[in-house]
Amino acid sequence: MKKIFAILLLALSFQTSAQILIPKKDYVPEKRIARYSFCISLLPAPNSGAVSFGIHRMAPDSTVEVNFIRYETFLRQFSGNEECRANPDRIDFLEKLGIEQYIIKEAWKLRYATYPFGKSQVQGWGMENGMPSPAQMEELKQFGIERISDVIYGDNLFNLLRKLNDPAWVAKYKLLR
Repeated sequence: MKKIFAILLLALSFQTSAQILIPKKDYVPEKRIARYSFCISLLPAPNSGAVSFGIHRMAPDSTVEVNFIRYETFLRQFSGNEECRANPDRIDFLEKLGIEQYIIKEAWKLRYATYPFGKSQVQGWGMENGMPSPAQMEELKQFGIERISDVIYGDNLFNLLRKLNDPAWVAKYKLLR
């Protein structure tokens, strides 16, 4: 009797409880797709000037890929004149954000005191060493820039472009040292 009880107890201890998940009646599993958005990097890249332009891809497994493109291509896609995954509805983001296209090219000023390529003496807003000041870096954190190598994408990019179009914000940024 003790042997049977021990065997039964042993068998019960090995049994695991299993759950059966029954989906709700109208359950539709989430479709996991990559998300694409426009991005800007404050670092130069091949085929770019002082700022790099690209398409940011966030895969379903949270891996990130950035494909850098020429400024002209970025502008055509950003304004909805060329098809791309970051703008499948071909929205004119220049119009939507209320900015002129030259604002996009002004992003280099966030980092440099003068334009770094060629003999141009166009003034920027950064420090002499080609980096934003510590206070300016702190200001850039609101756009997702923790390090100068970070890319600005999605809503952060749209917010930054709106700020670059705001003379009061630009004046404040210039004063940060």
